[in-house]
Amino acid sequence: MKNRRIPTLISLLVVCLMGTQSTQAQFFKKLKERVKQRTEETINRKVDEKTEEKAEQVIDSVFSVGKKPKNKNGNNPTQSEEEGMGMGMEEMPSEPTMEGSDGMGMGSMEEIGTPVQFEAYSKYDFVPGETIIAFEDFSQDEVGDLPALWNTNCSAEVVNLNQEEGKWMQIVGGMQTGSVCSYVGDFIEEIPENFTLEYDVIFNYTDAWAYARFFGFVLSDVENPNYKMNWPLPGDNLFRADLTYLKGAVYTKRASNSSLNSQGEKEVKGLTKDTFQAGNKFHVAIWRQKTRVRVYIDETKVFDMARALEKGVVANALRFHGHITNEGENAYISNIRYAVGKPDLRSKLLTEGRLVTYGITFDSGSARIKPESTGTLKKIAEILNANAEIQVKIVGHTDTDGDETLNLKLSEDRANSVLQALVNQFGVSGSQLMAEGKGESELLDPGSSSLAKAKNRRVEFIKL
Repeated sequence: MKNRRIPTLISLLVVCLMGTQSTQAQFFKKLKERVKQRTEETINRKVDEKTEEKAEQVIDSVFSVGKKPKNKNGNNPTQSEEEGMGMGMEEMPSEPTMEGSDGMGMGSMEEIGTPVQFEAYSKYDFVPGETIIAFEDFSQDEVGDLPALWNTNCSAEVVNLNQEEGKWMQIVGGMQTGSVCSYVGDFIEEIPENFTLEYDVIFNYTDAWAYARFFGFVLSDVENPNYKMNWPLPGDNLFRADLTYLKGAVYTKRASNSSLNSQGEKEVKGLTKDTFQAGNKFHVAIWRQKTRVRVYIDETKVFDMARALEKGVVANALRFHGHITNEGENAYISNIRYAVGKPDLRSKLLTEGRLVTYGITFDSGSARIKPESTGTLKKIAEILNANAEIQVKIVGHTDTDGDETLNLKLSEDRANSVLQALVNQFGVSGSQLMAEGKGESELLDPGSSSLAKAKNRRVEFIKL
């Protein structure tokens, strides 16, 4: 308040001295302007400080954070100690933010994915399996409960997160060193040679030092997925990939013939010391085709292993696992989609005349296409551009959640979003395409489970 009175006082002083010599007038005029400038700068700085303070208070409310651990002597660890403590050990910055999540809702045609998003995913070639056999968003579980369809050697709890829709499974936190936590979904009853697995994961790491911080999946030949759950490398043959701070994405291949073993790592945007922010959501996609396994983190293909598993190896276990030693720090996972079957978009569209795809997804409550839909859109565009004589109707479908009329409008908007993306971003001729929405009128599964809803939320391409 004191600073705000300065310009007024200076103005009165200048008025009183207007009759003095011109040099004095010029002096006070410059003084007035200078004081006014400095006052405005001070006020703006104070506003910025208050804004940052409020923002930090909001961010702190998103997650509960753990206390900063010490080394064995009760002190902060030295750099040499940090470098020798094992995979996942690091320091962390403390400027968390949150992003939105997928879901259904009303949207508008102005919310279509932008060229920048699709360009970022220009090399993204992931296409999900053609048949969804499991979808887990924990909607059937009560907050605070252990998820009904999961087994673990540690603990798990269904939670809600600020600024994220839906429910999440909170896992892997405050562990002792020497073992891992594993999580097995009972809904994964088969592990075929061709499957895709997708999920969203969030970390709430603090700026504290930690012995280990990693979370990922392991595909192995262990006889039963519920065996050896505390083993980081279960079975004689396995492929494992983890997200871990500082190292980004890390993979390990283990074979009966140890000469075939390998490991590697790749930096991941958002997991480096300078880019990590607690609350950021990572979309992970895994694509297995016989011995080959590809792993994608957001728009980047981080691993493409032609012999992730050796020929003849039968995978019996697919599970999530991780190790986070700090109390109050966790991984959060949701929107798990498991699909089987080698996607054959060309045959489905050109030969059968009807292509049902789950590879085109949308932001929550809108018709805005998620950029990870790029792989599917690009494949469909290639087919259409190579067969310019065919015409296709794009049909949007929703589940039964929400108002029927709104769902019909939403499905129409989403079908039009796909049409515009194919034309504007992938060069398909608009004369080949038309769009239609069916809402919830043509359900593939009349049930109310998460899996049934996932099957009903789809985009179809019908050859005319």
